[in-house]
Amino acid sequence: MNEGSRAQWLASAQQIDARIEELRPEADRHVVGQHVISQVLLKRFAARFGSNGLKLVPFNLDHPDRVHKMASPRQCGKVPHFARFASASLEQVWGKLETRIPDAARAVDRGDVFQHEEHVQTLKDLIALHLVRSLNFRNVHERIFTNVYNETRTALLTDRSDLLRLAVLQRSGLHLSGPQGLATAAAQILSPHLTNFENGADFRARIEHTFAKAKEMISEAGLEILVPAAGEFLLGDTPALAIQQSENRTRISVAIGDSTAIVLPFGPRHLLVGRTPRHGMDIATAKTVDFLNQLQIEAAQQRVYIRPNSGQDAFVRSYLKRSGRSARQ
Repeated sequence: MNEGSRAQWLASAQQIDARIEELRPEADRHVVGQHVISQVLLKRFAARFGSNGLKLVPFNLDHPDRVHKMASPRQCGKVPHFARFASASLEQVWGKLETRIPDAARAVDRGDVFQHEEHVQTLKDLIALHLVRSLNFRNVHERIFTNVYNETRTALLTDRSDLLRLAVLQRSGLHLSGPQGLATAAAQILSPHLTNFENGADFRARIEHTFAKAKEMISEAGLEILVPAAGEFLLGDTPALAIQQSENRTRISVAIGDSTAIVLPFGPRHLLVGRTPRHGMDIATAKTVDFLNQLQIEAAQQRVYIRPNSGQDAFVRSYLKRSGRSARQ
């Protein structure tokens, strides 16, 4: 964990604790099947099949040669118990944004979206939403919490052991002696934080806090919308990617502040690029489309979502055979 991430985590700790207490009365109000990809976004990659409605193909990257059955957007992009604490109120936070997406999507399809600042802002907020409402963010949260917890415990038992003894003496009148006494006292001090991590309260408060910060950071920069010269964009199950590009390397899933761009597929014919220096539509070459689709495959936890009969399954299988995920499994 870098110092920037640790510092941001610690700086927001007081706010997070306060928000957890506000949410505690509704801790048990849950939405079981939580979408980490907006249904509006999934529908843009779907095709209509008569009376069966909209369908898309969830392609399992762990089993590329399996027959992949079509599914409805409602069935896709779901994670059971993604947030385990007060998730119903979190769905309300997402819902306030998601009701604005259809109007913005129609403006994108018409080609006049940049004439409507409110739609541009909606698209920027949509990028922020998918950055934080993702399995990648949950994995990062778990990793950072574990690191901070272990570092704090170590500090209490070593550098700050005298302060720990004094704190326990002032609170309980007990004199600590020996490593076992220090360890017990450290565990008691850290216990509320560990409980909030284990029951999902810390994640619930931090995802809302991070969403607000991400919206602010993305709103300050430009937005570009890419249209493919040939081919189609893919949608992975971790679709919003903060990218850091240098001369010889592209890194994905970096911190927002370290990114040179943030990409989010917005249908087979459109891809949003946040944190750019300018607004506007641009054409993506076939090579660029392939590169961006490869990033979706690399970043995905397990699946990419394909428009039925698009032929994109052949592209995915070819990439997996050449390199990428297949080489790491």
